[in-house]
Amino acid sequence: MGLGFSQAVGDLSSHAGAPADRSTVEELQRHFARELHDQVAQPLIGLMLEIRSLRAEAGGDRDISADLTALEESARQVLRQTREMMVDFRERNDLRINLIQVLKNEIPVPPGHDLKLQVSSRWPRRINGWAAYNLLRIAQQAAANGWRHGRAHRIDVILDVDASNQAVVVVLDDGAGIDDSPYGFGMIGMRERAVILGGSFGVQSRESGGTRVEIHVPLDRIR
Repeated sequence: MGLGFSQAVGDLSSHAGAPADRSTVEELQRHFARELHDQVAQPLIGLMLEIRSLRAEAGGDRDISADLTALEESARQVLRQTREMMVDFRERNDLRINLIQVLKNEIPVPPGHDLKLQVSSRWPRRINGWAAYNLLRIAQQAAANGWRHGRAHRIDVILDVDASNQAVVVVLDDGAGIDDSPYGFGMIGMRERAVILGGSFGVQSRESGGTRVEIHVPLDRIR
């Protein structure tokens, strides 16, 4: 991928969980966030995926394709506002500061395992909370899959910007790889998060062993 890394952050320790005791206000915030996710966000994501499918079926009909593209963008804007409300409810404003630091703090690492973070000089120092929240969740799920299902001992998380001005997040593990099913182990959720950022999601087994998860998102979507 031609990363040209400016830095490689070494072994990352697991992040201690939040305190068990929560105030009533915090409980209500989490409840509202769950309701937004279940009642608004999920149906919107389904709608966007259906629109993409219809656009593919439209083939070369430019008028229909343009209308569907505009409809998808409208749905994405509503979904973005909904997700931003969810971020606020979950008190994730710190995610607006630095995704690198958040990844270091928020991806648990089992004892005796290694997590490496590699960051290209092209990666922006700050990204918006909407993008950070979703990219974090994708990385967390991919890492959890590697530890739990792939029996990986090492995971690499790579942040880069490619030649076409796409932000690229890659999660590599040295585990057992994946089967042919694209739906298990949180794959649908990771794909949906990439879609709502206007990006793409891919997962495959590596020739050297393990799994590669890769997300491409337009850079202007994360700034």
